Amino acid sequence: MKGFLMIRRFARLCSAVALGTAMLTAGAVAPASAFAASAAVSAPSQLRSLPPQANVPSLDAGGPAGTVSYPPDGQRHPGPSTITIQAPPYTRIVGLDLQCTGMGCPVSIAPDGKSATAQLTAGTYDFIRPWIVHVVADIDAPLAGGTFSGTFTVDGVTQPLTVQITPGIQGIIAANLRNTSPSGGGVRVLAVDPGSNTAAAGLLTGDRIVEVAGILTPTVNDLDNVLSGKRSGATYPVTVDRGGTLVTLQIPLDPEP
Repeated sequence: MKGFLMIRRFARLCSAVALGTAMLTAGAVAPASAFAASAAVSAPSQLRSLPPQANVPSLDAGGPAGTVSYPPDGQRHPGPSTITIQAPPYTRIVGLDLQCTGMGCPVSIAPDGKSATAQLTAGTYDFIRPWIVHVVADIDAPLAGGTFSGTFTVDGVTQPLTVQITPGIQGIIAANLRNTSPSGGGVRVLAVDPGSNTAAAGLLTGDRIVEVAGILTPTVNDLDNVLSGKRSGATYPVTVDRGGTLVTLQIPLDPEP
């Protein structure tokens, strides 16, 4: 009888070992992602670092929007979260795409486009798709262009938001201009180039230009100094004396030949 009991106990032990082996074998081929997903849900990570932007767009002043993309880190993060963006100098934010799914993420862009904010409202969220900022370069950006940076901040973690603005073409008032006589009384318009932005804006032969962009222009040299470094296509107020009446025109500058 004792021998029979020992045989039964040994059989049960072998069965338990075989079952454990089978479970371990099954675990090796079961989706490890299920465990990883469970761990991710139970222990969301703090957003300790925001990946830097993936690209630096080249923007034409006054041209179409470009995009700045922040790649995902592939992690699950606690929410809600706040995003704040400051546009680089001489640019405006025209869109923010957070590619939200399954949660609210309201976006607010300032009327002047110089800043934007967004809220990620979920208790946790997976950062698995890029965040994309749409920006345009202002027409009055420096003529030489250059590299300009703003900021992209998530819950106090900040990365630069950097763009390149391409060089432009010097802008002019497309007209035959002369000093008044005696010099110092403004800039006389002898003729306006037909088909130009200047002509379309309403400058007429015989007008006397006395002020551009709020700066007095008593001579042609003064007018040239005001326009120096200003891009073709940018619009500026030009005040003229027209038969004794002051008239202010909005003139988009023509490209220098």
